[in-house]
Parts: sequence; structure tokens; C-alpha cells
Amino acid sequence: MPELPEVESIRLYLEKEIVGKRIEHFKVMTQRSFFGNKSSIFGKVVKSIRRKGKVLHIIIGEPDIFLSIHLKLSGQLLYSKDKNDSVFTNNIPMANSNKMPGKTTRIIIEFDDDSVLYFNDLRKFGWIKQNEFPIEPLGVDILSILFTKKYLSKCFIKTQRPIKTVLLDQTIIAGIGNIYANDSLWLAGIHPSVKSSTLNNYQINKLHNSILSIINESLQKSGSSAKDELYVLPDGTKGNYQNDFKVYQQTDKPCIKCNSTIVNIKISGRGTFFCPKCQVES
Repeated sequence: MPELPEVESIRLYLEKEIVGKRIEHFKVMTQRSFFGNKSSIFGKVVKSIRRKGKVLHIIIGEPDIFLSIHLKLSGQLLYSKDKNDSVFTNNIPMANSNKMPGKTTRIIIEFDDDSVLYFNDLRKFGWIKQNEFPIEPLGVDILSILFTKKYLSKCFIKTQRPIKTVLLDQTIIAGIGNIYANDSLWLAGIHPSVKSSTLNNYQINKLHNSILSIINESLQKSGSSAKDELYVLPDGTKGNYQNDFKVYQQTDKPCIKCNSTIVNIKISGRGTFFCPKCQVES
């Protein structure tokens, strides 16, 4: 599932390409992928593109209409400057083709300059929702000024849940998924099963810094195209953070800090990767 760095990388790309363009056609190929009234979208101009957590918001019209997009497990947004010749340099994962639209294309948004945005989704869990305001009940975004050490401390003291489970709770911290929870905890030297309420100020401060460090490193590398390679940028190219995973998907490989073997366990049903030497369970 695309996490904050992936969705933010998509946002930055589309911000340069579609802001100021008018929507000429909004084609829904799969009804379950769209919630709204597509007729009210025609003719609207893209004003801005925002993001909170893993949700992208394309703001159109006057007054504001939000086209909120969640890619879920397998969603993609692909952009072409020519709707009549949407050929990409690389084959697009899931589509097994370098030409769009593909067999997993669910929604097509055409603009007044003949450019086009494709919403692809293999598993059909993703969606575009039309609203007058964002409706997702999300917590503080990691890149927000509200994401502070004090905020983390308040969140952690209230719960006995494992720290990794709390990090994945989007109603508390918006944007972290399994990749960045694992790597952030490794960088902070905190065992993923430790109860959140037991963390001291030093550990909380270190975790806060580690989360920001890992997220920003991934952003610089345009996010992660993990083993399934489903995540791509709107031009069809892959992210690069997967080449620098710290512990995520590194089972049985040596820790890059201490050379101990990376372990894989389940916490709250999610694959959890850690170094037993660097992240001691106290």
C-alpha cells in the first residue's frame, strides 16, 4: 500500500502537471471505484492538490470540490500528456503493457489540453470520492507542524498497545504504513512489541526524529516500489527507497548496524521486521 512518501511523491508530480487545467471528461469504468456525481465535475478547473496521510485531494471548482483519492493496496495514478498516445517508457505493473488505458484502469480524467490521468487498481479496493471537504477521520500528518514530540508523548501514554500497532493507526498518526513503521523503529532502537505507554522521553524523542528521518529519506528517493512493484510515479517510473530498506523485507539478512540477523514476526497480524540486538525487548 502506498504510504506517505509515495502519495506525496505523486502529489508533487501532479501539482506540476495538472493544476490550472480544466476537466473535459470524467469516465468511470468501474462503478465501485467512484463515489459522487461525475456530471458536476465536468468543466471544473484543478485549483490545487493536497494530501493528508495516505489520501490525496484534488481540489477543483468554486466553491471547492474535493476529489479525494485513496490508492489502498494496489492503486496507481498515471499521467500522459496525450490521451491519444498514452505510451510509457516502462511496462506498467498489473497492466503488463506500457500503453494506457489498461485492463485495470477504473477511472479516466481527461483535461482541456488533451492530457489525461488514469486511475488504475487491480484489486478494486481504492477509490475516488467527491466531497465538499475531506471526510477521512485521520490523525496528525507526519509532515505537519502539529507532529511534535509532545504530540507523540500524549498519544503513547494513553494506550497499552504495542508501539508498532500505534504507529500504524491512521487516526493517531496519518501516513505511516508497515514499511516506515518497521524502519523507523529500527533507527530508534525500539522493539516493535514494546507497550507504547512504557516509552520514556528519550525514546519518544528518538522515535520522533527517526520517523522524520526515514520519511524524508524515502521522499528524496520518490518512495518505495517494494517486491510487488505496484507503486509507480505518474510517469510510470519506480521509486528507489526499496533499495535502502533498513529492516523491512530483510528477513535473515544481516543488520546494517550490527550484522545480526533480521527477524520477522507478526504483531497485530502484520509482518514485523527488527534486529534482535539493536532493538532489545525490555
